[in-house]
Amino acid sequence: MLDRRIEPEIHDFDSLKLPEADYRVLPNGVPLYVINMGDQEVNRIDIMFSAGKYEQSVPLAAEVTNAMLKEGCKGLTSVDIAEKLDFYGAWLQCSVTYHNSYITLYSLNRSFGEVLPLLESVVYEPVFPEKEFRTYIDRSKQRLLVEQEKVQTLVNRTFFEQLFGKKHPYGYPVESTDYDRLTISDLKEYHRNFYSSEYCKIVLSGKISEDMIDIVSRCFGQRSHSSIVTPEVKLYPFVRSDEHFRYVEKSGALQSAVRIGMPVIGREHPDYMKLRILNTVLGGYFGSRLMLNIREDKGFTYGISSSVIGLKQDAYLSVFTQTGNEFVKPLIEEVFIEIERLCNEKIGKEELAMVRSYLIGELARIFDGPFSICDAYISLIANQLDLKYYDRQFEIVRGITSEELQEIASKYFIKDSFYTAVAGQMQ
Repeated sequence: MLDRRIEPEIHDFDSLKLPEADYRVLPNGVPLYVINMGDQEVNRIDIMFSAGKYEQSVPLAAEVTNAMLKEGCKGLTSVDIAEKLDFYGAWLQCSVTYHNSYITLYSLNRSFGEVLPLLESVVYEPVFPEKEFRTYIDRSKQRLLVEQEKVQTLVNRTFFEQLFGKKHPYGYPVESTDYDRLTISDLKEYHRNFYSSEYCKIVLSGKISEDMIDIVSRCFGQRSHSSIVTPEVKLYPFVRSDEHFRYVEKSGALQSAVRIGMPVIGREHPDYMKLRILNTVLGGYFGSRLMLNIREDKGFTYGISSSVIGLKQDAYLSVFTQTGNEFVKPLIEEVFIEIERLCNEKIGKEELAMVRSYLIGELARIFDGPFSICDAYISLIANQLDLKYYDRQFEIVRGITSEELQEIASKYFIKDSFYTAVAGQMQ
């Protein structure tokens, strides 16, 4: 009999390993990763294409092509597609990053044979109808005009331009005129160039049967490689700004947005995981130093966070917050005080133990269920990482020392390397 008056013992994880997917290759060469887990008769299929905003030759082509897939395909209107998905209890989601485009379908196992041919048509046979295209463009343009009035948007545009340069895809700010110039022909060309088996990878997760794998093979494993010449992918140079501080005035703003950060080492570097642990101490969770100092102690903001973001061609650290206009300068000063403390002082044992427990818990959540594991695999595939990536991360988190973190801080947190952007009304 369980005695609920007695607190259960807390145990550390002995190990955390990413379950291995069943890797297959479809008849046309498309890689298929099968994650057969779970008790519920549900599944998720992710169709990935190795092309995104970076590969587009016209601004917005990747994003709008992906979004318009649901707006009509061969023989079906957008209403037809939505009604069929709703009838079978399925949900379709599309998204684009800098280097990848995704089409994700959640469905019930009993209707998998009905919804997958529909997904195939949506992915490979879109018609890009004029009326829906114009509606999407008008709504997106209006949404952008609204967003451009917000200090958060202004500071993001400024910060990424500082880090990467305005002409680099990572730093290019979308303008309303880009929507005016985009045409259906641009979408068709982008789709023709990149939505083909050469660029395709598939991850299938949930309670999966061999019959379901056969359906995937019939729908996505028969189309041959495109005969079109592979488009040339440009290499854009980074143009770091000489201005390490930029201020964008927004008249009438009640708050100002602040971003502080710098380029850092990428995932391939042996120090990258240690730097991410250090970032957690700085501002990567609710009990971080930035939160305790700037929110809890000083009351400058409701929330402040920092993150290390790895991209295919670069990586960066970023601190972001919004604050009252009168607190902008002291807030920035406090951020750099915390950064300098990490360089000059060792992290205490209790704080390091807290951060270690938090990060191991976050890793454990990655492995909680087939769809979470699917997300982990998609991240590995998209970033061209090996399957031992999370194993190494767990071992580094479990074994990291205060001395190592101080060394990492001293090595990479160079004050002159940071960029600061502010949008709003500084006082």
